[in-house]
Amino acid sequence: MTVNNTQINRFNSFEQQVSYFTHKTGVHLPRMTFGKGAFFKDLGMWSNTYHSRIDKMESVHILPDPVQGLSFPRAIDVLSSALSLSSKVIDENEIYGLLEYFGLPEEKATQPVISLSGGEILLLNFAKAKAMLPYVDGITACSPIHWLNENRYHYWGKLAEYYDEKNCFVDVALLEGEPFIDEVNEEPEALAHPMPAVDWCLSLSDPAVIFEEIRFPSYHPASKIGYSTAGDRTIDLQSPVLLTGDNGVGKSIFAKVLSGIIKPSGGTVSIQSPNGDGGSRLIFQDAIDQLFGKSIDGHMDWVFRFDSQKRQVAGEIYNEIDTTIREYTKERPADHEALGPQSERCTLLQAKISLVSERLATLPSVLILDEPGWGLSRSIARKLVETVCRTAGNLKVAVVLISHHAGWWQSMVHSRCHLSRDGKDAVVIRKI
Repeated sequence: MTVNNTQINRFNSFEQQVSYFTHKTGVHLPRMTFGKGAFFKDLGMWSNTYHSRIDKMESVHILPDPVQGLSFPRAIDVLSSALSLSSKVIDENEIYGLLEYFGLPEEKATQPVISLSGGEILLLNFAKAKAMLPYVDGITACSPIHWLNENRYHYWGKLAEYYDEKNCFVDVALLEGEPFIDEVNEEPEALAHPMPAVDWCLSLSDPAVIFEEIRFPSYHPASKIGYSTAGDRTIDLQSPVLLTGDNGVGKSIFAKVLSGIIKPSGGTVSIQSPNGDGGSRLIFQDAIDQLFGKSIDGHMDWVFRFDSQKRQVAGEIYNEIDTTIREYTKERPADHEALGPQSERCTLLQAKISLVSERLATLPSVLILDEPGWGLSRSIARKLVETVCRTAGNLKVAVVLISHHAGWWQSMVHSRCHLSRDGKDAVVIRKI
């Protein structure tokens, strides 16, 4: 489908989307689910075949995981490099103007890119794309609004309109059911059976996270984020829980605090659930990176190399989820490719199932899924999350979904919480 100079393409799987991106750009993205040997082989192929793309036009690339399109440590470095393509003299005010144009505050200029939220990283890609426009013929973008809160979709509209005004092409690769500007998505199907509920409590005593100042290789001031509730310090919840909030508000940081990846510098966070008062387990939005360069089966073997019993339990959970989704795809052949073959686990969906199974085998208090729909069509994402929530419910594991796409999980969740800023350094968690 073409709108103005924008070509919109839709695919049923992450693998199809990446294949199209490679075909159009010549960027051969290394596979992340086959182990390090395949990764380095693909890296060499990218280097050797980059100029074999179907056209010789230069384009800006927005990858499915937008951080992969940024090669420099800070936003100011990313934009300086982009601007230098068409100008020898870089005006620092122009850099801050680009950040402001896409809703990023000035202090983000020197913040390490890896510490930005997913949505902020995507907006930085937009700023880079605008800076490169005099040098390129167009833009090829994968899922260019999936990482954004709905109130920030207009930033993509501004970028696409800017390219259109310059008579440059805009080529968009979406997954089926993904939200997109000016498109009305159908309401999701109702669940055939109610989702099992798990009662649990979240208690906060003014937890705060301090990010120390950075002096080398360049200076960035210290910052702080504190969390509180709107009333009582204990929030009674019923799993599955949907956690929402704007880009950069601190959702993923809070998830890392809950799972022990980040330790609060002050205050406490605690969970009381049927599986005890322990911590939670987290699956990142860019879940594929959590394989740490190993194959899907290799990662599972490595995690449970000292506990064969739990390895067996994880395998049984994997097979249960896999079987349920395969049964679902029998009448939906377009969705089947995302699941991949049973004999060789190699797709993003299979990686997600593996990571979920690994964590559920340890019976955590809470399982946190950060934007679980990333890299999946809406129908497959819903079926995955539904199946995981049912499996977790049977194990008395509470589930938290962090997502900008509340409509995707309609009828699945029993409780909702929303994070919002209360001043520069404070975040309030409200049950809604």
